Parts: sequence; structure tokens; C-alpha cells
Amino acid sequence: MAFRVATRLSGGATYVWVSARAKNALRRISVLGGIAAGVFVFAIIAFVLVPKRASRSAQTVAAKIEAKEDSSAPLHSREVSRRKIAIADSLLASVRRRAQPAALLVDTFPPAMIARRESLSISISRLGALIRRAEETPLASAYRALASNVLVAGEPQIPQLLDSLAAVERDRSAYASIGAVDPGYAALSSRASSIGRAIAGVAALKRDRLRAELNSIRPVATVQPPPTSFVDTLRYLTDRAVALTQLETADAEIGKVRAQNLRVDAQHDHARDLANLGAPPWAMLAAALVLAAALGFAGSLAVELRRPHVADAREAEKVSGERVLTVIGPVTTVVERGRRQADASAPPLIDVVSEAYRSLYLHIASVGAGLPVVTVTGDEHEIVGTVASNLAASAAYEARSALLVDVDASTCGIAAVLRVAPDPGLSGILSGRATWAEAIKPTTIGRDRPLDVLTSGSRRAGILEPHVTEAAKSEFLRLQKRYDFIIIAAPTSYVQRTETSVIPSPEVLLTARVGHTRLSTLKSAAESLRGTNMKIQGIILWDAPFPHLEKKEELVNATRRGAAGLSESDGTR
Repeated sequence: MAFRVATRLSGGATYVWVSARAKNALRRISVLGGIAAGVFVFAIIAFVLVPKRASRSAQTVAAKIEAKEDSSAPLHSREVSRRKIAIADSLLASVRRRAQPAALLVDTFPPAMIARRESLSISISRLGALIRRAEETPLASAYRALASNVLVAGEPQIPQLLDSLAAVERDRSAYASIGAVDPGYAALSSRASSIGRAIAGVAALKRDRLRAELNSIRPVATVQPPPTSFVDTLRYLTDRAVALTQLETADAEIGKVRAQNLRVDAQHDHARDLANLGAPPWAMLAAALVLAAALGFAGSLAVELRRPHVADAREAEKVSGERVLTVIGPVTTVVERGRRQADASAPPLIDVVSEAYRSLYLHIASVGAGLPVVTVTGDEHEIVGTVASNLAASAAYEARSALLVDVDASTCGIAAVLRVAPDPGLSGILSGRATWAEAIKPTTIGRDRPLDVLTSGSRRAGILEPHVTEAAKSEFLRLQKRYDFIIIAAPTSYVQRTETSVIPSPEVLLTARVGHTRLSTLKSAAESLRGTNMKIQGIILWDAPFPHLEKKEELVNATRRGAAGLSESDGTR
């Protein structure tokens, strides 16, 4: 039964997808390193050749640079012209001032108006003094003095305000024996102050009216006709026009000189930039490294974006629709186990202390009543053989009788992992060259854990007849009574051939390699397995260094050399 896991992509699906592609781009060391190396070499060559070429260009540009022009003569001419213009303007202004006498103001007031103006000025001054006294000394005596002024006493509000002030003074005198701390006394004092401010306000309005009347009385200026006089300014105007022409000519010459000098400065700057194009060796090296790293990562990311690969368990689950059972990481080195002779001589790809393989076996053993036959499949026989061998080793360490079977005679992956002879193997059984008892080889995991191995054989059996296939499946069914656990290592293409395959069980474990297995490949493999009625128990992700196995020819040659050595030793005896 396939487990379809709905994954939640935190931060948005686009962010997660791009992050996965970036991680895979960093994992693609070959692509990243190749592009970075090419960019680094190209950058170093460019950093060496470009400064040399720029130096030659700088010398060529420097040889064509013209000399700067001297602008002192036009500058001196401009200053002389400005002084002449200033002198002419000064003389013209002086002559014009003398020719236009100022108008004379004549006082045409009659005597009565003059007397009225002086009377208003005196009244405003006296009234202002009384107002300032009342503001500076807010006492009843000051307010009464202000109200008794002739100008203020004639106002209609003043008699009523004086009566109110007198009444308040009488009431306040009754509190003379009590003192000023009484609330009634304080209220009467506040009332007296408000009445005084009202009197001062009436006086201020009266003063403002008097000021307005005084301001309306002003003398009328009569302009006496100036005497008619004519001054000859033609000489000054001529001098000014000549100086102005000279100034314009000097400005034009200065503009030409500045434009020429700016062109010369630009040529000098260009030559200096070309000459300074070089840099210290360490700076060139650092720039080349940074450029190589950036472009290398960009190229690797572009390749990854074009053909995305599996980045992590969540992405593998989403693409395949199956659950990731475990992620195989790098082998953990245990120093204590290296001291034992059995562990030191054990195959290096067998990791008996890995929790990933142990948890994988326990998961398979816990499914229902346990799966007697499980097929480990994938596109890379090195990973398939390593995973199947370690899964069988974990079963052996759990004190289970296990049989490890390899069906791929083209690679002999199990024989390469466990370092056993590949022949006669399963191909020998299917071709009739050996029996099951002769082909199944016992081996030991660790010091005392037995494990039976049925290698693939080095010779392909060819196209099998239907009765041969059925006989092999029947024998596997018989072996299920003898073994608790049978692990079969087979490539995906072999598992999909249901008619000619000798695999007796539909239970499979699909392997994928992080950063190397394409998403499309994983998806198509899962769909094709489900299409052939295979039951995918889960995905096994390989996230460790790639296991390098011996080639089939090397295994066969090593087996032959070992057999020849044994024959010679027997003959010597």
C-alpha cells in the first residue's frame, strides 16, 4: 500500500523549491568545480593580459595629448574690461545725481492746525504716562487719577466705573481689621482690579483715537521744479560700450581655452586610468576566486534548475507519493570496533552500527506479520547492493536467519560489497551449471553472525524459459520456510519485467540518491513500479559518499587468481 504524504511547505512552495535547488547546486561538486576552474583560469589570464594591453594603450594615448593653453591673457583682459565698466557706471551715476536735485518739502499747515497737532501730542503723552502708571501700580488711587484726566473723564463709561470702584473700596475697608486672608476681602480686591483694568482699557481706546487723529495731520510735500540742466554723458557711454565689447571678447576666449583644457584633462584621466588598470597579485587572485565561486555556483544552479534532482526527504515524498523510510548518512567510525580483527577485516561498506539500517529493518519486520521477501531496487547498482547488504547484516545482527540474493549478473554488486566470489551464483542455477545448495554461500558478519549469500554469478543466463522462471519462484517460496528474511537486490529495469523475473514477492524498497537522482526519474520509477502491481514499502535516500565497488572483471580475475593460488598450494603439498 502506497503512503501518500501531504507535506506542508513552510515559507511558500517557491522558496522551498529554490532552496532545494540551491542545496543540490552546492552538492554538484563536479559541475561547480569545472565551471569555477574554467572561470578562474580565464580570469587570471584576463587579469594578466588586460593590464599589459591597457599599459600600451595608455602610452599611445599619452603621446597624442596636446598641451594646455594659457588663459592668463584673456583673464587679465576681462578684469581690465570689468574695471572700466565699473568706472563708467560710477561716473554716469554721479552725473545723474547732480543733474536731478531732490524735492523740497514745504510745511503748509495753518497756525490753528499746528496748535492742534501740538495739543494732541501733549495729550497723548500725558495719557500714556497715566496708563503706564496704572499698569505698573494697579492701585485704586492710580485708577482714579487715570479716570480724573480730562480726556478720559468725558467718556460715558467712566462715571459708572468710578462709582463701582468707590463701592468696592468701602466694602473692602470693612475687612481692614480682619486682614487680607479672608476670602471676601480677596474677592473684593479682584473686583477692584477688574474695574481698574476696565478704566485703563477705556483710556487706551481714547489714546488710540487721539493717535489716529494725529496721524491724519501730515504736511503735503510740494516739489519745486528743478533747474533745467544738460550734462554730456556720451564720452562715458562710449567708454562703457567699448569695455563691454572687450569683456565679451575676453569671455569667449576664456571659454575656448577652458574647453580645450577640459579635453586635455579628460585625455590625461583616460591615460591615467589605463595605466592604473593593474592591481596587486593578491587582489587579482582574490577577484578571480570570488568570480570563479560566483559563476561556478550560478552555472551549477542553472544546470540544477534545468534538470532538478532530489534534495531531501520531503521533496522525495512529494514527488514519488511514497514515504521515506530512512536517510543513509555517512558511515560513523567507532574506534573501539577497529581494534577487533573481525571488524578490521570486515567489508568496509558494511556498517553494523548504523541506526538507519537498524531502524529500516525494524520497520520492515513490524509491517503486519513481517515481510519474508523484500526487493531493494534502484538505478545505481552500487547503492542498491550496499543498502541490501547492510539490511541483511542488520537482520543477521538481530539473530534472524537471512538470505541475501543478487539477480544482476552484469554488475555482481553483492559480491563486490561482501568481497565474495560471484560464481556460480543465481545465473549458474538458472543455466543448470549449479544447484541451489552449491550456489548459496555462507558468510559471517562480524565475529559470529551468519549470513547466507546467493550472488548473481558472472555469466548471464539469457532469456529464461517460463518453466525455469516458475521453478526459481517456487524454490524461493520453499526458502521462505528456511529463512526468516530474504533480501533481493535488483535493478529497477529487472523488477519491472514481471514475466521473466524470478522475484517472488511484490514488496519493494526504492532507493534514490540525494543530489543525483532526478525528480522525473524518481517519479517515473515509482509510477512504473505501481503500474506493474509492485507494492512500494517506502523510499530509501542515500546521502553519503558514493560507494565505489570493484568491477565485474576485477572480481572474476581476483577469484581466478585465488583459485590458482589454492591449486598451487595443493600441488606443493
